[in-house]
Amino acid sequence: MMKILPNGAKLALFFWLLQMAAFAQNKPDFIYSLERLSQEPIKITKRPVPDMPKMSGDTTFTIYKNSSVTLRHYFVDGEQYTPLFNPNPTGVYLNNQHFLFFCDVEKVFRQSVSNYLDIYEFTYLGRNYLSIITLREDCVGKACNFRCYNLYDITNPKAITQVSFSSIFSGSESYGDFNMDGQMDFVRLIPKLPENAPKTMKLTGDTYLITAYTVNGGRAAQLKNDQNMPNYIFAKGDVEGKQFRVLMHDWMLSLKDSTGSVAKPVSYFQPYVAFDPKDAQLYDVRGAKVEKNKWSLIVSQFRDLEGAQAFCEELMTRKFENIFILTDQYSRDISFLVMVGNYLTKEQAKADTDKLKGMGFNPKFKDLKSAY
Repeated sequence: MMKILPNGAKLALFFWLLQMAAFAQNKPDFIYSLERLSQEPIKITKRPVPDMPKMSGDTTFTIYKNSSVTLRHYFVDGEQYTPLFNPNPTGVYLNNQHFLFFCDVEKVFRQSVSNYLDIYEFTYLGRNYLSIITLREDCVGKACNFRCYNLYDITNPKAITQVSFSSIFSGSESYGDFNMDGQMDFVRLIPKLPENAPKTMKLTGDTYLITAYTVNGGRAAQLKNDQNMPNYIFAKGDVEGKQFRVLMHDWMLSLKDSTGSVAKPVSYFQPYVAFDPKDAQLYDVRGAKVEKNKWSLIVSQFRDLEGAQAFCEELMTRKFENIFILTDQYSRDISFLVMVGNYLTKEQAKADTDKLKGMGFNPKFKDLKSAY
């Protein structure tokens, strides 16, 4: 079904097509860049600059000038202050609202940051943002290839929100509107194969997976197609991701392969039967596969799928967001486990665990990476 775009999106699409045409005049049309994938670039409006640091006890504060919001970066000095023993060794205050630094979409792994690689404000689609880019804290070997992005929506200075992500790409082209829906998105490049990659396809130093996420109220939701499959590009290019060619994709737009032919979209996951008891896979309520992180909470189990789905819908009315079903086959018996959460660490599950216990449930952890 064709989507009807608002006038603003139509205008942006028009300029995007002009941009694509201009790009094709200078380079082969099968060589892509992140800027080419977005409808239009962001507009950087300010670059905050640091003032002289000031000490207060064992903490160094740096106030930034030329910022739309009051920006104070702090760092607790001393070798005894580490992320392990001090939960907040570094962070930032924006209009007296406290934020920590992260380097992942789930905002699990805190970062101890003393220097910024880049910091700027920009406007996009009627909203104002502040972007702070740093190196990953565990900068050893390949980890040094990653940049940590912490993005703050400062449109309402009294209610600032934050999203975070990591990427081997460094540049403002990480931000844009990539699915042409009139909302701000970001893309990340990571060294990883798609789930459906052929066995002959190998991960090398110049190949990477490109995925996109929309930004909405401090949450980052991955962009997916109508079948609830992740949109992605598996590409080969320069090691920094400035330019690349498409190897596999299921993107929002038609893309060409290195021969100049239109590349046929390939689903991120292999074809599958939803809720297959022989497949140790996590599914959403509709039966779409979900990439497993590490931990989930078993809330209840059912002998029939319809009962499990009805229970999931009930949990949704209780404001639970990440609800899944896992098929469990023991001998000839099949159970459908209702799961809450898809966490990287057990600590992430605390809020959901407390909420479930308050409702009378006794949730148990399930290691999604263990042998099934």
